Amino acid sequence: MEKKELNQKILKFISEAGFFFFATTEDGMPRVRPLAYIEEIKDELIIAISTTKAMARQIDAKPDFEICASTPETWLRIKGTAQSVTDKDVIAKAMECPVVKATYTEETVGARYLVLDSVEYFSLTGEYSRWK
Repeated sequence: MEKKELNQKILKFISEAGFFFFATTEDGMPRVRPLAYIEEIKDELIIAISTTKAMARQIDAKPDFEICASTPETWLRIKGTAQSVTDKDVIAKAMECPVVKATYTEETVGARYLVLDSVEYFSLTGEYSRWK
């Protein structure tokens, strides 16, 4: 599956789910939190995070992550690594989102590119597919 098509499938699924859980690690322990913002900017999936919160420090120390999102009958699991975004145009584009703008300031907003290692789709009817 082409990267653009994969990104669009992920964004569509998360949009239908309404939010997703983003897992990092700290001191060998999982840290999971719900997020609502994920977007494709310049052909890359991006999440916006606060540069002042533990999540940013966790990603910088150990960039491995997992995402899980679900609808009533299906779920999606994504594994990968997150990389810091230094492109100010990408961060400015993220700040255009009302959720991001309401949550962060230009001084505290940060963003991470999501480099996907695997994407798995499951359904309660037993359907399974590996999108990547």
